Amino acid sequence: MSASIRENILAELKTTLEAITVAHGYTNTIASVQRWNQRGNSLALVPCIVINSGQEEKRPEPNPQATCKFTIYLDVWYRQDDDETRPSDQIISGLLADVEKALMVDPTRGGNAEDTNILNNVTFETVEGQPSFGIIVELEIVYKHKLTDPTVYV
Repeated sequence: MSASIRENILAELKTTLEAITVAHGYTNTIASVQRWNQRGNSLALVPCIVINSGQEEKRPEPNPQATCKFTIYLDVWYRQDDDETRPSDQIISGLLADVEKALMVDPTRGGNAEDTNILNNVTFETVEGQPSFGIIVELEIVYKHKLTDPTVYV
């Protein structure tokens, strides 16, 4: 059985984000990219990105096809050690720039989507003084599939 277009997009995002390394011309090397797991995700290796599915809007259209707007949240985690001298917001700025750069290499998500839009981002911290913090990046992926078969791109 073929994977749905939605699943193909999520898998392609993981592959894209795993390519964020200094060797590939980025400022940072992402140590771990994970899909969201109900049982929990490991934040042992940082920087870490956890890919979370959000709301998906589907609009039926003639042909018959469905146009979908799929929201995805990227939780980008970092742990600041005591010997780290850079300000936290500088670290976040560098990670965000790398994520945005990687996402725009192929906004069609490997031919599975019409477009990738970065909608917004918001920083987070667990508790002031704790070393873990990061940024949540909200994406909107626009794609189409056959109305009667979500595995067939139209």
